[in-house]
Amino acid sequence: MNVRHFISFLLVFVGTLTSGFGQADAVGKTDFSFVFMTDVHIRPDSAVVAAFNRLVDTVNKLDVDFVISGGDQVFDVMRGNKAKGDSLFTLYKTLSSRIKVPVHNTVGNHELFAIYPESMEDSTHADYKYGMFKRYFGDTYYAFDHKGWHFIVLNALDVAGQKYFGQIGEDQLRWLQRDLAGVSPETPIVVTLHIPLITAFNQVYPRPDQNNDAGPAIVDRDALLAVFKKHNLRLVLQGHLHWLEDLNVENRTHFITGGSVAGRPTWRGTNFGPRGFLLFDVKEEGFKWKYIGF
Repeated sequence: MNVRHFISFLLVFVGTLTSGFGQADAVGKTDFSFVFMTDVHIRPDSAVVAAFNRLVDTVNKLDVDFVISGGDQVFDVMRGNKAKGDSLFTLYKTLSSRIKVPVHNTVGNHELFAIYPESMEDSTHADYKYGMFKRYFGDTYYAFDHKGWHFIVLNALDVAGQKYFGQIGEDQLRWLQRDLAGVSPETPIVVTLHIPLITAFNQVYPRPDQNNDAGPAIVDRDALLAVFKKHNLRLVLQGHLHWLEDLNVENRTHFITGGSVAGRPTWRGTNFGPRGFLLFDVKEEGFKWKYIGF
């Protein structure tokens, strides 16, 4: 082999290596991880604050891309009292700001301001219902994309007769249809909402004083799921129940209720499972999770 041929071979060989590394790099860049935590129930209690700070320290060591919080960040503002509500939201926002990656918050029932009869404020107050949440965190439903996956955070709550109930509502369903119109049918989708769409909780722990087959907790659940019929809904992340379950429906969608940070009863016990959060590792269109205590 003469010098010119050797140089040509070397350039081709190096180019092939560079191309191979680039392809490996591109594949690696589609992998990511994130945390799903739910039902933090933060309150100005030194033990609660210390526990949440331990969670933050744990999350910061995991090198994840972002965090999703599944609702009930604070405990609680349903009985009104603006000063108390502001102090709770400020406390959570201050503590969670130590998390080194973006935190995407979901509205939970305990963030619905002044909805109960005993509240000193009423429906005319600017912070009523979703108002306080919006003031601190923005819209109650929104979407974002990350490394080829589409994430949707929904508001699964409404109020009637000074009580909350599970509902998506026509306005949000129309927004969702518009959002999905720009999403390829093949794109993997993750939905987060506070009230579970599908759960086995009442079958595992039936209560004699309630109808355990009363239907979905979100009254327009079927209309919501119908919107995703022609889309690749891979994962639904849920909260509210303070217990952990993973329901694989038709080997298409996992409905995962994510335990709780606060335990059950709130910060007083661990009925139905330990305190913790979920760590998700995503590779292309697949994922795996594990539950992490703190």
